[in-house]
Amino acid sequence: MAHKTIRRRFTTAGAAALIGVLCGLAATAAEVRFRHHFVDRELPGSSWGQTAVADLDHDGRPDFITGRSRGEIFWYRMESPDRWVRHWVGEQSPSDVGGATLDVDGDGWVDFVTGGAWYRNTGKPRTELFERIAFDKELSAVHDLIVADVDGDKRPDVLTMSDRNNVRWYRISDDPRQPWQRHDIGPSVHAGLGVGDLDGDGDLDVVRSNLWFENGDGKGERWITHMNIPFGNPKSPYPLATHCVVLDMDRDGDNDLVMTENEIKAGRIAWLENTDGKGGAWTLHELPAGDKVTRGAYHSLIVADFDNDGDPDVFTCEMEGIPGDRSPRWFIWTNDDGKGQRLVEHVILDANLGGHAVVAADFDGDGDLDLIGKLWRPRPDNANGGKNHVDFLENLASRSAWLRAFPAQNAYRFHSRGSRWACWKYRGTSRW
Repeated sequence: MAHKTIRRRFTTAGAAALIGVLCGLAATAAEVRFRHHFVDRELPGSSWGQTAVADLDHDGRPDFITGRSRGEIFWYRMESPDRWVRHWVGEQSPSDVGGATLDVDGDGWVDFVTGGAWYRNTGKPRTELFERIAFDKELSAVHDLIVADVDGDKRPDVLTMSDRNNVRWYRISDDPRQPWQRHDIGPSVHAGLGVGDLDGDGDLDVVRSNLWFENGDGKGERWITHMNIPFGNPKSPYPLATHCVVLDMDRDGDNDLVMTENEIKAGRIAWLENTDGKGGAWTLHELPAGDKVTRGAYHSLIVADFDNDGDPDVFTCEMEGIPGDRSPRWFIWTNDDGKGQRLVEHVILDANLGGHAVVAADFDGDGDLDLIGKLWRPRPDNANGGKNHVDFLENLASRSAWLRAFPAQNAYRFHSRGSRWACWKYRGTSRW
C-alpha cells in the first residue's frame, strides 16, 4: 500500500463562523474562552481510540497522534490553526485506546507505544513510516497505557490495563527490540488506571477505579490492594470503567484523585480528597453541573491550568458514541479558590461535536494550553455531516503567565538528553 502524506486545508466558512460564535458565547469572567478549528473532517470510519502528543519532527512544536483500534495510526502537524498536515505513523495497532509517547531507544527521537508494540521514529517522520516492534506479542486490546517510573530506577516503565488483560507494568529491556520484562500488579477492569504516590512514602502507587495498589517494596515487585475508593458505576457493559488523574487538588501536600465515569450515560465527574494523606480514606466531591440535562459519557479527562492562574482546572467532554439527552458539549471547571472547593463549570464548545480521549498541549506557542481530540464513533446528526472528525480548540486565555501543568494520566514523558533518559511534563511547558 502506498502511504502518502495528505495535506488538507480544513476550512468551511459557514461551519467555522457558526462554531466561532458558539465558542464566543462561552466567554466568562474567568476568561475561559476557546475557538474551534477542524483539524480533519475526513477521518475515515470509527474506532479511533489512541491519542498522544509529542514533538515528533523536531520542529519545536507539539504534534498530535491518533490511532485506530487494530488499524492505522496517523500524526498531525499544525501549520496554522486551520491548516494541519496528516502523516502516517504506521498500521496494525494492537491497542484499542491506550497510547503514549517516549524515546524508547534513546536516539533523541520520540517514539509511540500502544498495546504490546512500539513504533520507532526513524528520524524522518514526515516521509517514512515508523518501524513497528512488538515488545509483547500476546498483549492486545489495551485501554489504558501510562508511562511512569514504577521501580524507582530513574527510567520510564510502561503500565497497561484493559478488561481483557490484568493490570501490569513492563520494564523496557536494555535492547528495546527484545521482549520487555512483564510484572503483574492485579486484576483489571475495562478502564480507570492512574499513577501517583498515594501514601506519601515516595514511590508510585497505582489506581484502578474503585481500588488502589500500594507499591509495597517501592520497586514494583510487591503490591498491596486497598479497595476503598468510593467511585465507579458497577453497571454493564463496562462496570467500574473510569478515567483517573492523580494530583494534589487541594494543595495540602498529599495526592488526591480526579475521576470520571467514562463508558456510561449520566456518568459522574468528581475529585476524591485523600483525607488522611495516606490513601486510607477518601472524601468524594462531585463537580457541579450547570444544568440538569442527562449527559453523554465523559471519555476524556485532563487536569491542568487552562486559565493561567496557577492552579489545576478540570476538563472533560461528552462522547458522540454514548450520547446524552442533547447534543454533546465540552466543559472546563475552573478552580476558583485554588483548592478544589469552588469549581465552576464553563461550556467551552456547544456545537454538536463530541470528543474522545482529548489531549492538551500549547500547540500554537502562545503560553496557554490548547485541546485536541477526535471521536470513537460519530453520531449521524453531528455538525460534520455525521462523519468522524478531529478538532482543535484554541485557548484564547488573555493573560500571559508562566504555564503550569499538573501531573496527569500519560503526563510523564521521557527523552534523551546527555544521559539516556530525562523526564518532562508534556501537559504544558514545564520541564524537570
